[in-house]
Formats: sequence, structure tokens, C-alpha cells
Amino acid sequence: MEFQFTTRSEEAVTAAAERAAELGNHQISSMHLLWVLTQQTDGIGRAALEAAGADPEEVARRAEEAVRALPQVSGPGAAGHPTFVGPGFDALEAARREADSQNRTYLSTEHLMIGIALGKDPAAKLLAGVGAGPRALRDAVTRLHPGKDPMNQTDTQNPESTFQSLEKYGVDLTELAREGRLDPVIGRDAEIRRVVQVLSRRTKNNP
Repeated sequence: MEFQFTTRSEEAVTAAAERAAELGNHQISSMHLLWVLTQQTDGIGRAALEAAGADPEEVARRAEEAVRALPQVSGPGAAGHPTFVGPGFDALEAARREADSQNRTYLSTEHLMIGIALGKDPAAKLLAGVGAGPRALRDAVTRLHPGKDPMNQTDTQNPESTFQSLEKYGVDLTELAREGRLDPVIGRDAEIRRVVQVLSRRTKNNP
């Protein structure tokens, strides 16, 4: 059975394979995958990691150190075409089960992150050590999609395109006001009162 990846998760898997080849690693480990996932600044996997209370940059640094310490073969192209085996493949399988449990067709980057966390290898231990175990990541994903049941989320190959759209393209005026970053409104008391009056109507349509 083939894996069906979202756009970002496919990019992560491809990047992990490229990193392994560049470093002369025969196998693509879950640590390679963790390393590239933490570097996807617009990925849901990285967002879940951060929402779980971990520092993605710190995790990326430690993952890179672990990958660079792996056995290497020398010579151009000596590693050939690295493949997912052992814990790396187990992470993909765990990610697929995670997606299946939510009736999702595509494996997204948060599924990959949780799949890594479900393992027993160094990458899983790294995540557990920063407080980003499977439960913490699942809770984080739920917080990232407020009001949405994971079972009812849109099943699309590019979920990142709509992820946190309001935060990306909107402006939180309440937060700006709280921080004192809004310019004061002078000489518009009557207009403001009228707007509040209109928006407070309960029995008429607002213009």
C-alpha cells in the first residue's frame, strides 16, 4: 500500500532523502525526517511542535547533530538512493495509522510528527524530552484547529494553504489595542457611537 502525502509532507520526505544522500547515509531515519519537519516554517507539524511547548529551532539543532553523527559512507554518490527502513519506515507507518484514525486520505506533516513521537528510537526520545510526546502533539493539533473535530477536518492534499489563514492575512485589532499600537481616534466620538449603535441592533439588519 502506497503512502499518500500532502504537498508539505511529500516535500519533507523528499528533503529527508536528499539530506541522507548528501551526508552519505544509507538509510533515512526518523531523525532525518524530524530535522526537515522542524525547518518547514509553514508546516503544521512544526506548528504543533511549537504549540506543544517545544522550541522548533532547538529540536532542529539537536536533530541535525544526531544526523551528522550517524555512520557515513565516503565518495560521491556512495550512499546511492537512501530508503526508509527500521525506525524511519516505522514512523511513516505510524503516521498512516494516525491519519487513518481520523479518516484522512493524506498524511500531513502533523501526522508525520506524531508518527515519529510514537516510536522508541532517539528521535522519539528527543521529542519526549522536550515535552512533545504523542499526547502533547495531538492536544496541540486540536488547539491549532479550534472548534474542529479531527474526524471532520477537510481532507485535502494541501491543508497548509488554509491553515491559520486568519492569522496569516488578518489583523488582530484587539491585540494591537492591548499593546498600545493603534493610533488614537480623535474627533470621531459621534461616528463611533453611531457605529456601536448600528452594530448593537438586535432586530434590524446591519448595513
